[in-house]
Amino acid sequence: MPIHLGVCLLLSTVFSLTLGSHGFASFINPPNSFRANAAIHVESNREDWLPLVQAENLSSQPPVRKLVVEEGSGDIAKTGSNVEIEYIGTLVGEKDWTSQDVVSCWLSELQGLNHLCDIFLEKDIDGSMLMDQTKLTEDFCMNELGISNKIQAKKLVMAAKRIGNQQIDHPAGTEFDSSIHRGKYFSFILSGGKVIKAMDLAVGSMRVGEKAKLVCRSDYAYGSEGLRSSKGDIIVPPFATLCFDLQLIKAE
Repeated sequence: MPIHLGVCLLLSTVFSLTLGSHGFASFINPPNSFRANAAIHVESNREDWLPLVQAENLSSQPPVRKLVVEEGSGDIAKTGSNVEIEYIGTLVGEKDWTSQDVVSCWLSELQGLNHLCDIFLEKDIDGSMLMDQTKLTEDFCMNELGISNKIQAKKLVMAAKRIGNQQIDHPAGTEFDSSIHRGKYFSFILSGGKVIKAMDLAVGSMRVGEKAKLVCRSDYAYGSEGLRSSKGDIIVPPFATLCFDLQLIKAE
């Protein structure tokens, strides 16, 4: 499986095993005890979330954040240790993006349009406004954002429409992977370059036995390309914000 340049491939062995014969549509329901953790809303009491990467400004949320669901009693995982985790991965959706999120993980990736970052922040164009086709029109882009080139304005509107349609095609709450389906913990070397950046950050902050919820922006996950199966099917769509329900089983 090819690795997306600039973004670590998350659970590459897991994906190749899962997609090889079953595909993601065949996932079984997780046990009730683990599903209960997954049911915690990703934005419950913002102050309870621990930033694993600091927010760019006071009005934005940390691009990688963790909520401890159950404290662990073992050692903290250390860089280079072999760790085992149990996890469920779901899509969060991008409608709740702040304007900083829009700029950092979407607009800055659009060729020929990243010069608009400052005006997006000034106009506070967040995820909700970005995906509202009655607001982000070509006229708005030209008159309010100062885009003089009509082709560029059309390009921006079409890109916003794609991310909006993505919320329908790949709705929030969609499960894209789970170690529970395989009945086997997933193991990797912490900070060994085999998982997405957010996963390394989260597991590296956990004690053995800890259960936590991890939310990460696409620039700490699969970026502008997302993740596809060997057949080209979309597993994780481009720019996707992800949520993982994790338990650190072992670190040695």
